[in-house]
Amino acid sequence: MASVLLLVLLGLLLYCLLFFSYRRFLLQKQLQADPDLSLLLIVRNQAPIIEGVIKELLSYYSTSPKSFELVIYDDASTDDTPEILRCLSRRYNCTLVFGQTAVGIKAMEKALSICRGKVVHFFLLTERVGLRTVTSLARCLSRGEKIPNFGIACASGVMSGTTFN
Repeated sequence: MASVLLLVLLGLLLYCLLFFSYRRFLLQKQLQADPDLSLLLIVRNQAPIIEGVIKELLSYYSTSPKSFELVIYDDASTDDTPEILRCLSRRYNCTLVFGQTAVGIKAMEKALSICRGKVVHFFLLTERVGLRTVTSLARCLSRGEKIPNFGIACASGVMSGTTFN
């Protein structure tokens, strides 16, 4: 009787080990897969609004059926933006990169090279920016609406648009 009980417990233990190993394998495979969408923020000196922008964008895009990643490229901020971003990157699952040069073509190229998504919605936040401006542009991009100037909108320090990898 004891040997039967021991065999049942051993079988149950083996089943649990296999189940959790397979579950972990599926989770790792899912994390390694490229997302449908990369959400890219290129920021410089946005300490007053960066937390609100990230929270709004994540809450909006998290309702999308598409998988997405958040990539934040801090381009040599001189205010408290880097410290705020470090705290936020621990709280939210995002890729955080720090650049050394002023915002320009090189910064945009480097930031885009980090993104793994098939489509990239990017936001270049360089001057004083209103939180509503960013979120309304994000909604337009996610609905596939055209933004003036051939997919790029420049309004109050924001340049946004879509690229395809």
